[in-house]
Amino acid sequence: MAFKPDPFSSRAADNKANRDEIVPLHPVVVEHLKALRSFSPLVFPWTRHERQLWTEFATIQVAAGIHLDCSADHEHSDGCHLYGFHDLRRAFATLNAPALSADALQKLMRHKSYLTTQRYINMADQLTTAVEVLHVPANLQKAQA
Repeated sequence: MAFKPDPFSSRAADNKANRDEIVPLHPVVVEHLKALRSFSPLVFPWTRHERQLWTEFATIQVAAGIHLDCSADHEHSDGCHLYGFHDLRRAFATLNAPALSADALQKLMRHKSYLTTQRYINMADQLTTAVEVLHVPANLQKAQA
């Protein structure tokens, strides 16, 4: 059976790009979302201010024991040690850039500008190159055939 993504409709009024678009979703994502069905027209209804969502995201991470190192030279805040929503976008781009065309990545990330997508691709390329040259102690390396 052929792989067939499900369409997802993103409304201009609800997104940063201010444009209506249909974006394909992976079947695994669709299955997870089906478990959240309700009578609401929204998948994730949120009646509070957007800032409260960030607070709840932080609370979940603290409860999960997430505490990131922050080596920046500044006065640290609680936010220095947690993931933000943009970190999820960056991770998506970094992990998928090697496997997707630039056009596909741009469409899935919903960037207006190709230059924005290209920055993510460049970062993924830099990270891949950096990982390839990392030192790995001999006792952790697989035996070479």
